[in-house]
Amino acid sequence: MEVRALCIRLVLMLLVAHAQQSYPQTSVSDADVRIVPSRLQLFEYESVSFTCRGFNLSAGWSVRNIKEVIPTCLTSVTCTLNYAFVSDSGEYWCEGAGGERSSTVNITVTGGSVILESPVLPVMEGEAVTLRCRNRATSSNLTADFYKDGLFIGSSSTGKMTIASVSKFDGGLYTCSISGAGESPASRLTVRVVWCCSGGSVILDGPALPVTEGDAVTLRCRNQGTPSELQAEFYKDGLLIRSSSTGEMTIDPVSKSDEGLYKCSVSGVGESAQSPLTVTASREGIVLHHHYSILLWVVIAVVLVLQLLVIGLLHWKKQLVLLEVQLNDPNKDQHSVVKQDKKKRYKEGKEDKKRKGSFI
Repeated sequence: MEVRALCIRLVLMLLVAHAQQSYPQTSVSDADVRIVPSRLQLFEYESVSFTCRGFNLSAGWSVRNIKEVIPTCLTSVTCTLNYAFVSDSGEYWCEGAGGERSSTVNITVTGGSVILESPVLPVMEGEAVTLRCRNRATSSNLTADFYKDGLFIGSSSTGKMTIASVSKFDGGLYTCSISGAGESPASRLTVRVVWCCSGGSVILDGPALPVTEGDAVTLRCRNQGTPSELQAEFYKDGLLIRSSSTGEMTIDPVSKSDEGLYKCSVSGVGESAQSPLTVTASREGIVLHHHYSILLWVVIAVVLVLQLLVIGLLHWKKQLVLLEVQLNDPNKDQHSVVKQDKKKRYKEGKEDKKRKGSFI
C-alpha cells in the first residue's frame, strides 16, 4: 500500500509540473532583437549590444537567453553584454513585461582565432549576401576557404565571398577556414522565399522554411504593379479565412492546425499561387517531453527498487525466524515451525475480526 501511495504522489507531481509548464508564450508580430556588431559570431572577450524593436518599451522589457535575464538590459533602450565568454553562446531574444517574445538570434562566442561574419536576420531571395572570414590576430585580408553544410564551395584571396543573387538553395550552415589559423564555428544562413507564381501579378510573401509552433507568422499579399497597401483576401485550403485592408494577415501564435495551402487575391487584379505553410513542434516542447520521459523512467526505477526492498525485508524476516528456531531447538523441523507460525497468525486474525464484528 505504501508503494502504491508513493507512486500516486509522484504521478500527481508530474501532472502539476506539466500544468505549470504548459502556458504558451505569446509572440509580437514584426518584433525582433538587433545586435551590434551585426554578426552571429564573436571572439571571446568582445562585447555585444542588444536593441529591441516592436515593443512598448515604456511598459518594460528585457533581453534574455534560456538561462537568465541579462542584468544590464533592464534600464535602457540599448544594453551591452561586456566581455562575452564561450559560455554566453546561445539564443537571445527580447521579452516584454507581459511575456511577449521577439524572434531570436543565435550567437556563438568562440575561443578560437577565426570567425565567419554572416547576416544576422533572414535575407530575401534575390538579394546579395557577403560572407567574410576574419582572423583575430590580424585585420588584413587573408586567403580563406568557405564551406556549406560541410562541403567546400570556394576560396577567396580577400577573405570574402559574395552570393550576388541568393536563392533558397543557398540556405544552410556555413563555415570558413584560414590556413595556419583554424576554422570558424558554423552559422546558418536563412533565405526567405517570395511565394509567387511565374508571370503572376499577385504574390504572397511568407516564410520559406517551416515555422515553430508558438511563433507569429505574417503573410503579405501584394501587387507587383502597385507597391501600396491593397484590400486583400486570404484563403487556406481553398476556403476564405480573412480579409485585410492592409494586405497583411498575422497568425499569432501559429499552431499545427494552421498548416495548409495558402493563397491570396486582390480584387480586380487576380490571385497568387498556392504555397504550403509547415509548422514544427517547438524545441522547448521537445526538450520538456524528453525531460518528462527521463523522469518517468526514474519513477519506474524507484518503484522497482522499493518493491525489491520490501521483498528483501520479508525474506530477511523469514530467515530471522528460521534462525531463531534453529538456535532454540536444532532438531526441530524449521518448515513446520514456519507453517505453525502462519496458522497462528491466521487464527489470530480471524479472532480479531470476530471481536470487531461483535463490537459493532
